[in-house]
Amino acid sequence: MHTETIPPKPSAMLVARLRAAHQFLDRPPILDDPLALKILGAEEEARLRADIDKLNEPSTTALRTILVIRSRLAEDSWRDARRRGVTQHVTLGAGLDTMAYRGDTAAARLFEVDLPATQRWKRGLLEAAGIPVPATLSYVATDFEEGALAPALAAAGFDRGAPACFSWLGVTLYLEPGDVEDTLRHIAGCAPGSSVVFDYVVAPELQAPADRAAMDAISASLAHGGEPWKSNFHPDALDRMLRGLGYSRVEHFDRERMAAMYLAGRGDQLHLGSATRMVRATV
Repeated sequence: MHTETIPPKPSAMLVARLRAAHQFLDRPPILDDPLALKILGAEEEARLRADIDKLNEPSTTALRTILVIRSRLAEDSWRDARRRGVTQHVTLGAGLDTMAYRGDTAAARLFEVDLPATQRWKRGLLEAAGIPVPATLSYVATDFEEGALAPALAAAGFDRGAPACFSWLGVTLYLEPGDVEDTLRHIAGCAPGSSVVFDYVVAPELQAPADRAAMDAISASLAHGGEPWKSNFHPDALDRMLRGLGYSRVEHFDRERMAAMYLAGRGDQLHLGSATRMVRATV
């Protein structure tokens, strides 16, 4: 196998596989992503389709549900921002996210931020799948733990004086709380009208016992692969942090709110656990 097609981190492939499986398992799809399977390639798609029983296990279904809902919420937020005239979008910790490669990107300025190894892997898969890279997309290689986000974005042409929409999914749990706060502080210093959508793991005492057990199993597996979870937050404390950083509006999305938005009227097995919540914060 060519080195650029080997995933550098287990979590990135796990997320990509479940987003892809959603495209053929769940009807109608919450996240309509025609590139989710294509970017993985025919061999990986065949493995997914042969693994349907495992993909439909309750714990895997719950994980798939939050993964596609968080992406849908982020994409809905970007569509809303574009209607308000925002033209910059930054995907922090992009992994194999395909939003930048779908739809009309001509009038937008797009940035994907991730570790260098992850970006090499992704670009190898894009090339192998024949998925073109938009001329308006810039790859920004950086590490959130090194505090290099601001200069890296500036070097890539990000205009801090113009509003931007940030999507930050599946990253905060791998960072120390101080690194999460530093990134949110950087976004809070962007132009008024900028926003960020992100997910986080709630404090263990707020998780249902079954969800906590499932999360413990997932975190142990990822830690064994070199990706330990480092942070969780109490919603009230997180709200105080965000308002203290200068965000003018903070919207919280718990299980009930996300289910009302994206699961109402469905007759399938998609369901949300209590361990993950989302926030949309506006400068």
